[in-house]
Amino acid sequence: MLGTKTRLATATALALTTLTALAGAAQAAPVDQVRIELLELTCHQQSEGDHDEAYIKITDANGNQIKVWPGSAKYQTMGTNYVRSLTDANGNAALVLGRDQARTLTLWDDDTTSGDDKLGATLVTGSEAGSEIQYRSLEGSGGVYTIAYRVIDI
Repeated sequence: MLGTKTRLATATALALTTLTALAGAAQAAPVDQVRIELLELTCHQQSEGDHDEAYIKITDANGNQIKVWPGSAKYQTMGTNYVRSLTDANGNAALVLGRDQARTLTLWDDDTTSGDDKLGATLVTGSEAGSEIQYRSLEGSGGVYTIAYRVIDI
């Protein structure tokens, strides 16, 4: 059987270990998160005859493709020289990432008779936070687009 002094020493050691662990957790670096703020999409050349049926997906932290734009519609009609605001996408939780993470934004053309066409993709990194507005060219299936976004601290 343990003596009183031994039990007291063991209890004190456990308490100190717990306090040390809690102090370390309290001083751990906070999760540094940022948000991709989508601004606008410009079509320089549509991929199809009369117009494209455009929508944007983002790859989330688990590798899933999540549609972020347009918010409530299946797609947005885009033709050469069209410029569309993307701000209705900005409430989507999939646009939040860690400063040390990256997400892929992919522009798609909705096709009812065949598989959707990829019109281009770009990698956005959390480390872009605080920089100027970014303009990235998206090209695919004959379409040429520019997406404007910025990465902001949250």
